[in-house]
Amino acid sequence: MSKLYAKPATTFYLRLLMLLLSISVLFNPAAVNAQGTKTIVVASPDGQVRIKVFLVNQMLNYTVTYKNNPVILSSAMGLVVNRETIGNAQQFGTVKNYAVNQTYGINGVHSTAVDHCNGKTVQVISNETPLTLDVRAYNNGIAFKYSIANKGEAVISKDLTQFNIPEGTTVWSQANIKYYEGSYSQKNIADFKAGDLAGPPATLQFAGNKGYAAITEGGLIDFAGMSLIASGNNGFTANLTGDTKKTGDFDSPWRIVEIGADLNSLVNCDIVTNVSKAPDATLFPQGNLTTWVKPGKSVWSWLAEKQAITSGNMKHFSDLAAELGFEYNLVDEGWGNWKDGDRDKWDLMKELVDYSAKKGVKIWVWKAYPDRAGIPGINTPEKRRDFFKKCKELGIAGLKVDFFDSEAQEINDFYQVALKDAAEYQLMMDFHGANKPTGQNRTWPNELTREAIRGLENSPPWAPGNVTLPFTRFLAGPADFTPIHFGKRMGEVTWAHHVATMVVFTSPLMCLGADPQSILDNPCKLMIQQIPPTWDETIVLPQSKIGDLALFARRKGTTWFIAGLNGKSEPKTISIPLSFLKKGKYALTTLKDMPAVQANVVITNSKIAAGASVIVNMNKTGGFVMKLDPVSK
Repeated sequence: MSKLYAKPATTFYLRLLMLLLSISVLFNPAAVNAQGTKTIVVASPDGQVRIKVFLVNQMLNYTVTYKNNPVILSSAMGLVVNRETIGNAQQFGTVKNYAVNQTYGINGVHSTAVDHCNGKTVQVISNETPLTLDVRAYNNGIAFKYSIANKGEAVISKDLTQFNIPEGTTVWSQANIKYYEGSYSQKNIADFKAGDLAGPPATLQFAGNKGYAAITEGGLIDFAGMSLIASGNNGFTANLTGDTKKTGDFDSPWRIVEIGADLNSLVNCDIVTNVSKAPDATLFPQGNLTTWVKPGKSVWSWLAEKQAITSGNMKHFSDLAAELGFEYNLVDEGWGNWKDGDRDKWDLMKELVDYSAKKGVKIWVWKAYPDRAGIPGINTPEKRRDFFKKCKELGIAGLKVDFFDSEAQEINDFYQVALKDAAEYQLMMDFHGANKPTGQNRTWPNELTREAIRGLENSPPWAPGNVTLPFTRFLAGPADFTPIHFGKRMGEVTWAHHVATMVVFTSPLMCLGADPQSILDNPCKLMIQQIPPTWDETIVLPQSKIGDLALFARRKGTTWFIAGLNGKSEPKTISIPLSFLKKGKYALTTLKDMPAVQANVVITNSKIAAGASVIVNMNKTGGFVMKLDPVSK
């Protein structure tokens, strides 16, 4: 009897098990078989941002909307790998849903970053090389990357990703895709000609007050960097800097569109660092707060009136740094030729480091990535590690590494290995002649800043760029603009405007371009000394307008700074409600333009209550800084 009923019972239970498994796959948010499906949608946690991935003529496409308004119109996706187009597809396979909701520490715009998104990994079924998409929607943007199941060697020659943009959109972009020091210009998307280049971030303002967006990339590791090339038809296509060579399975960097109703949303967007890896706890046991990673201000002789890079003059600059209360003195190109009798550059640098340490000042040193002027670079593992080891032995705090001038895969590889080696020797880093940041400052908190910006080493006028950069280049990460000058490089802007750039521009290594003696002699000295290099909170005030006015409120601890930059050749009067302050009274110090005078300021002290408003007058291309400290009475 038992033998007779064994088979039917077994069959029944097997069928029941299969049914339960199919139901679990169907309703389990972590895994859904989407075979036959040709559209995938990911919505942000607040439901306002949506990215839809779908097939058009068996090719991957996507759209992005914000509050049901178009951000990215139907745009192609895919890569060219070993001359094969990856992105041809018949349908989608398994889809796995996930969500991220976490915070982490960061040095820069704010002290706590928010990583909150809904995501899906989507298997793409085709007759070609297997492809999986990872797609995320945040409350302030989207990100996606390609994962390729590859056997053997692979050469990625093109990224086919398009960014087609709605008509009437205004675009701010710059065309230098080599070392990112171009001037940003404002254009209608229709005015871009086919082949025009843009180095991300490219910032968009949509017609009809429908918000802002910025296109860039994140998580750029062991891959050629992405710039943008105009299609001539209201859009851009990803433009890789040369070929990328891989072995086995690989991921692309993340393609990112930051989105927001206002400029405050863009400036506070964390997607670039969200898609980057967390720091290695063995190298950074306290993350960005690891004890030897110390943001601070630095004197710098390169743009100073007495700029000679001699060991004697560098001691003098350390004296000035100590007098200002600055943490660092950055010794630029030229020290590699130091010699005094039998004493070489290392002996003299050791003397400078020890001399400066007694003053409470630490030394950063400049170094070229390639061989330069007969001095070996650090473009091989042996040269790099030998140099880093020597710097550590001498007590040097950080390195400014220069002349990359490319976004090729080998350069992006160098950043990773150099930051790791530097971390092992507890050295901080500042990259110059470099491409845009893509989130390394999260993975490697010892990267305090990088150039990739048209900074003060260039020529004025300053005002147009200074009211554009906070909403373009700085969206990618900190930048070594080297702000402030009271001498020949002051340009057309006022003293107060120069000081305000220290508040508005983000750089945990705040290296100042001014001759330190000119700071000591200037009535702005105390305010310059008090401005911190990192922030706990940033608010872009609503009067801000790209290319016109940058108005920032930033908090460090319980102290607030408010700074404004006037980008126009007419005076401005603005009213600033202090509604963001906690209840109570505040001691208010205001540093503002002396009316109709470029090279002077007016400094006032008063008390004000939270919720009140302050009115500020700015000269043409002027500025101001306010400092607010809570008072008990």
